[in-house]
Amino acid sequence: MKPLKPFAFLLAVLVVTCLSASAQPPGALPAPPKAIELRMEDQFERKTNLADLRGSVVILVFGDRKGTDVCRTLGEQLHVCWHPTAKDQPPAKARFAPVVPLEGLKPGQVSPDVIVVPVACCGKVPAGIRPTISKQIAKGSPDVVVWLDYTNAMKGMFGLTAGETNVAVIDASGRLRMKLNGTVDQPTMDKLVKTVQEIRYEAVK
Repeated sequence: MKPLKPFAFLLAVLVVTCLSASAQPPGALPAPPKAIELRMEDQFERKTNLADLRGSVVILVFGDRKGTDVCRTLGEQLHVCWHPTAKDQPPAKARFAPVVPLEGLKPGQVSPDVIVVPVACCGKVPAGIRPTISKQIAKGSPDVVVWLDYTNAMKGMFGLTAGETNVAVIDASGRLRMKLNGTVDQPTMDKLVKTVQEIRYEAVK
């Protein structure tokens, strides 16, 4: 992943929307289903498990090879939205930026983090080829962990639009709360930000 770059007007809109939404109480959301299970490996061939991220709101940004660039851009925008001090920082430093706190919390309450996880949908490939793919992705993204989907799990669970961005929002209990397939326009982005903020407030009720 390349160093984060300014996103001009769009980024300003995202940050303002995120900050203003944090002051709003959560709206009514449909009763979520049970927690989903999702296990993969990253570009360093380490095992990953969605369950390890419980307690945080997770935004899975995923796509096929042709969607790599647009997914990278969206992932960077979403990370900066909830971690503003990451703006203009190299990835190795940006990932440690603090999350924007929620307002009105009781003493001792901690604001849930928002973790953006990029997922590369590699398709079903022979096991012998996977190490080569992992090394290629590790070379291109040495500082940001990328989950690798070799089983079409993402498409099966959430749907996938080829060559575009795809998003799945997972709440702090590991349940799917929102999914998006295709280009994320501004109204959709606003809805995404609002939904994530509502889920964060819900997690501390």
